[in-house]
Amino acid sequence: MTTVDVRAFDRVAGRAETLANGLQVVLLPQSGAESIVVALCYRAGSRDEEPGECGLAHFLEHMMFKGSAAYEPGAIDRLTQGLGGTNNAFTSHDATLYHFQFERGSWQEALRIESDRMRGLSLLPEEVELEREVILEEIRMVEDDPWDALEQAVAGRVFGEHPYGRSVLGTRESLRTLDDGALRSFHCRHYRPGRAVLVCAGGLPPDAMELVEAAFGREPAGAASGRPRAGIGPPVFDPGRGRRVEALRGETARLLVAHPAPLPDDPAHVHLRLALAVLCNGRSSRVQRDLVEEDPLALWASAAVTGHRLGGIATLSAEVAPGVHPKRLEEELYIRVENLATRSPGAEELERAKRILFADWVFTHEPIAERAVTAALEHALFSPGFSRDSFQALANATPADVAGACAAWLSAETRVVGWSLPAARPASVRGQGRAH
Repeated sequence: MTTVDVRAFDRVAGRAETLANGLQVVLLPQSGAESIVVALCYRAGSRDEEPGECGLAHFLEHMMFKGSAAYEPGAIDRLTQGLGGTNNAFTSHDATLYHFQFERGSWQEALRIESDRMRGLSLLPEEVELEREVILEEIRMVEDDPWDALEQAVAGRVFGEHPYGRSVLGTRESLRTLDDGALRSFHCRHYRPGRAVLVCAGGLPPDAMELVEAAFGREPAGAASGRPRAGIGPPVFDPGRGRRVEALRGETARLLVAHPAPLPDDPAHVHLRLALAVLCNGRSSRVQRDLVEEDPLALWASAAVTGHRLGGIATLSAEVAPGVHPKRLEEELYIRVENLATRSPGAEELERAKRILFADWVFTHEPIAERAVTAALEHALFSPGFSRDSFQALANATPADVAGACAAWLSAETRVVGWSLPAARPASVRGQGRAH
C-alpha cells in the first residue's frame, strides 16, 4: 500500500461552524502568513438554472462586481487594487465561488464586500447590458477556438440534455433573453446563507470567527431555501446520441476521446484517475512513452477526469504529429487503453502513478488561495475531509482496481470521439494509416 502523508490534507481542514442563519464558516489559520484569503462558495451553478435561464448563473457572477448598496459599479475592483489585493470568481455547473486575498490588515474588507453583495445587488440596466456584451464576446471566443468548441460539442454528446451538457456561458439566444429581473430572482433564490460556505485562510486573528459572525450573522436565512432545481439527477449516457464529432477547423489535427465518469465520491473515480495516470501522466506513462517519445505519432497527449457533483467525464486528448494520419493515432491510443483493461499495471508502474497524483495535489495546494478554494468546494459539494478520503482510497488501490476501472469506464461502448481537423483534410478520419 502506498503511504500517503495525511498531514498534507491538514491544509484544507480547519475549524468549522454553522451560524444561526445557516452560513457554514471554515477557518484555516496558517502561522506566519502575511495575507488572508476569503472564499465564498454558493451551491448554485448552471445546473440550478430553470428552463430558459441558460447562462444565468455565470451572468450573475459578472454582475456581482457591478454594484451593490455600498459599492458602486467598478468600486470592488478599484478597492481591491488600491489595497494591493486580488479577487477572482468562477462559475461551474455545480457552484459559483468568489475569492479575495488581502494583507492581514485589510482582510475584513472582503467580509464587508461579500455580506453587502449577499444582501442584494444594484443590477442597473446599463450595467446589465454592458456585461451581456462582455459574455457574448466570451461565447464568440469559445466558438472561434477549435479546441474549446470541440470540447463543448463532445460534452454535449456525453451528457445530452442534462445541464452538464450545456455551456456554463449559455448561448447567444439565451443571453439575449435574460434581464435584471431574472438575475435578481436567481440571486434571491440561491445567494442565501444556507446555500453558502465561507472559508477564511491565512494569517487569521484569534477573533476571526467573531468578526465573520458580526459581518454575516444578521443576514436572514431568507424565506426561500434556495433548494437545487428539482428533478436533476445524475446524467445517463445514451449511445444513440451519436458517438463521433468531426470539425474542419484550425491548423492542426487534435483528438478528444471522452467517456462518462463515476461520481467523485465513488472509489471507482479514484481508480479511474489512476488508470488515466498510468496511461498519460509523466514521460514513462504508456501513451507518452509509446506515442509521443518512442514512435512520435503525437506531439503531446494528456488525460483528465472532471469531478462534477452528479457525475463526470473522462478524457484522453492528443495532437497529431506532422505526417501522421489521424486514424492511426486513434487506433494506437485504443490499443493502449484496451491493454490496460485486460492486463493490470505492474506494482512499480502503479506506485509511480500514485506518487505523481499525490505530488501534484501537494504542489497545487501550496498557495493559500488554492487551499481556501478546495476547502470551500469540499464543504459545499461533498463533505469535510473529501480530499483526504480520496487519497486514502488512492493509496489502497490495487492493480486489479485500476484495470477494472479502465475496463468499466473506458470501454468502446461509452466512447465519444471528437476530431478537430485542418480544413484541408478530408472530413472523415475513417481512412488509411500513416499519411506520406
